[in-house]
Amino acid sequence: MNLKNIAVLAMALVSLVACKESSKQPKQLGNSEVLTEKNTQLEEVFSDSTYQLTGVAVAKDNRVFVNYPYWLDTHSYSVVEVKDGKPVPYPDVEWNSFKKGEDGQNKFVTVQSVVTDDKGFLWVVDAAGIGLGKVYQHSSKVVKINLATNKIEKIYRFPENVVNEDVYINDIRVDNENGFAYLSNSNTGGIVVLNINTGDSRLVLANSPSVKSDPNYHFSPLGTELKKGDGSLLKVNSDGIALTPDNQYLYYKPLTDNRLYRIKTDLLRDLKPMKLS
Repeated sequence: MNLKNIAVLAMALVSLVACKESSKQPKQLGNSEVLTEKNTQLEEVFSDSTYQLTGVAVAKDNRVFVNYPYWLDTHSYSVVEVKDGKPVPYPDVEWNSFKKGEDGQNKFVTVQSVVTDDKGFLWVVDAAGIGLGKVYQHSSKVVKINLATNKIEKIYRFPENVVNEDVYINDIRVDNENGFAYLSNSNTGGIVVLNINTGDSRLVLANSPSVKSDPNYHFSPLGTELKKGDGSLLKVNSDGIALTPDNQYLYYKPLTDNRLYRIKTDLLRDLKPMKLS
């Protein structure tokens, strides 16, 4: 299966996780409020049949943002805001103008996900792994954008011992209360812990079995085991992550696996060496 098909399936899985994350307290329906086909309709907000997208984020004022990773040669913008059903490059055209061979330090290279927080910011995860390959010219980063001003508030970059060329930062969850963000590494496995106040970071759990895909697990949502573009079986390490509403636990799992794990975030926030039993 080619990368485009994989992306469609991955988007479906990401959407399920996003729906779970966004509804902390599900509404209790009364007998007169049971949902039926007659009183429930899906509304199409945006569609794109040309470029592949993997993430969506909705701000408190209902602004909608979508991201497109640079996985295929058919690629245009990396982050857009959906306005009146049309994609508008966000925060501007310059940040979305990257071409192979250019400097990717201050442009989006391969944006994997976008997330809004409770403080009015959009967080953009740029894995910088073109075509799911190695990190392009040390340009992986997290970009924090102020939605009130549409200006970049801060760019977080990572040292080589945290995000090397084989680390693909995938998804992010932000804890503004304690001043930390957590990112999954879906390639080699692990969780990147980022102090959003100081910019310090570290990679943890990289050698833990909990972040590694089960080699005996068969990822076949359509009946046939998924394969990468080179024909090898698709195996994805730690991918989906979620914070509990009180920020006390981080849940995470390998994508091609049937296991789910959690860890106390106070352990992750302690930047001293962590011992695992």
